[in-house]
Amino acid sequence: MDLEKNWKVYQDQSLVPYSIRSHSSAEVIYLQVDPGKYQPNSRLRIKSSQPLSVYLNYKLLRHASSWIELNIDSLRDQVPPPWLLSIYQHNGFSWLKTEVVSSHADHAGIDVTLRPSNYYLDFSIIVAFILLIYFIALMRTTPRLTFDYFNFVRLFSIQEREDSLLNSRISSSANILYYTFSSISVGFALLTIFHFGSDHISIAESFVIDSLGIAFWQWLKLSAFVFGALVFRLILLSTLGSLFSFRDVIAVQFYNSIRLGFFVSVVSFLACLGFFIGRVQSPGPYGSLLGVIVLVLVFWVVLVGLKLLRRSSFRFFHLFSYLCASELIPIVILVKVLNS
Repeated sequence: MDLEKNWKVYQDQSLVPYSIRSHSSAEVIYLQVDPGKYQPNSRLRIKSSQPLSVYLNYKLLRHASSWIELNIDSLRDQVPPPWLLSIYQHNGFSWLKTEVVSSHADHAGIDVTLRPSNYYLDFSIIVAFILLIYFIALMRTTPRLTFDYFNFVRLFSIQEREDSLLNSRISSSANILYYTFSSISVGFALLTIFHFGSDHISIAESFVIDSLGIAFWQWLKLSAFVFGALVFRLILLSTLGSLFSFRDVIAVQFYNSIRLGFFVSVVSFLACLGFFIGRVQSPGPYGSLLGVIVLVLVFWVVLVGLKLLRRSSFRFFHLFSYLCASELIPIVILVKVLNS
């Protein structure tokens, strides 16, 4: 049982619920624990990425380098309830996990520790199969378009060459299938980063997952948000293209945006797979991965500017004004949302 929802901090001479947005620099986390509500042989487990000290009713209980496990029954015999646990770290909490692990005796009289639910792992496996089947279907029906969308060499190439993408209609049914695939891929990548890096990502509070069904709902919600952002981007580019007389570059920009979405998804999946294989549990690397994605978006503004500069006969200031409206301002808004 995760106890994070019971975290409190001392503020204005009273204990108030902990919020990562308001108390990210707190050095002491308080936990009010009722030992009588847990099963026999339950244990209180506290994990951290840094050395920590645990106090019970303001008396030092134990120092540890990274984790502490306490037998609740034994501790209750020594210290009667009520309990107020204080967890202290000198430099604040970069990552902390508090949970109660219960045990029960089976018919043979052996204590068996209850395994925590692996709902997110189950969810990830199911979604991975869905994405794989979707990708295979796209490959079999429109192999040329699939190759063009996943041609990341052209994404980072300044010189644009004609391909089947530029000769296809933006609103065609085949392209809409790729927009949908890009949306659910990016949605899954972001949801994974939010789930494991929640302590370092403020917006992750809006996508909390505690069951398999909720995981699918949050994935669909985040994917719908990404798809809506793509539609808004297409409308924005069409409007600005007319205002700035850049109608001939709308397709180049939008198709490369979809390519960029696929590139971010692939990089995120590989990074998360590496974290999983390396048994990385701290949210720090996942927060850093989101930071890398933001840097890629900033670099993309420069790259797309160079792409359009080769295709446009307008002066640099005219092009810069168009880029500010079509690329820079939307990315600033996106970064603001991710860090809100």
